Amino acid sequence: MRVVVGQGSCGIATGAKKTVAALEKLIAEKGLNVEVGTVGCVGTCYLEPIVDVYEDNGDMTRYVKVQPEKVEEIVESHLVNHKVCEDLAITEEDKQFIGKQQRVVLRNCGIINPEDIDEYLAVDGYKAIEKVLKSMKPEEVIEEIKISGLRGRGGAGFPTWFKWNAAKSSPGKEKYIVCNADEGDPGAFMDRSILEGDPHSVIEAMIINGFAVGAHQGYIYVRAEYPVAVKRLGIAINQAHEYGLLGDNILDSGFGFNLEVRLGAGAFV
Repeated sequence: MRVVVGQGSCGIATGAKKTVAALEKLIAEKGLNVEVGTVGCVGTCYLEPIVDVYEDNGDMTRYVKVQPEKVEEIVESHLVNHKVCEDLAITEEDKQFIGKQQRVVLRNCGIINPEDIDEYLAVDGYKAIEKVLKSMKPEEVIEEIKISGLRGRGGAGFPTWFKWNAAKSSPGKEKYIVCNADEGDPGAFMDRSILEGDPHSVIEAMIINGFAVGAHQGYIYVRAEYPVAVKRLGIAINQAHEYGLLGDNILDSGFGFNLEVRLGAGAFV
């Protein structure tokens, strides 16, 4: 059995760290063989803190608005006696709200531990960069992006392949990849959610981008007011280096790519 607690900024703000502490304390006191893990936000911030209990057979029960005082009921009823606490479980309405969504960019958020590269690898993370570096040419990567129809997610919806192709075709030996993870609009937390919940996906995408356009250095610009995102991004970059997925010779392919994080100062522009 495994228990995971949402610890994106929204979860932390509503008391998730205290919930985790209460869970770990009670589980230890009762001598239960239950792991407590961390995930990012699943997209229902209004239900935080969220606690997911995974059975050994893969079944999952989601508990919502789990403040520390509710932890004992979950531990005693579910973890000890294997009986779901219906009064604390997610409602059918909220379950349907999540179930009808098809998440693409945020598919791993709330599922994997963003601070553990092995969990990203377990969901086929870095498989794409392995394929790209071992079996594709830069122009083939750009063509694949063109076929996909991928566009910028801002108002202009600029075709991604066109931007990559322009960078590849431009003169000059030194080229750079810049990821703009800053958000100035009030209540705009898309970039923050990705970096907090699935930072390795951003790293992998930037490596692919670098290979496609001929760049060996990337920069991720993120606002300093997102400390959780900055911390997890730093952890992910270090882990990628340790696994040979960043650096001078990625996966023994001869292609090298490095990343740096640059912090913004809170300005919109």
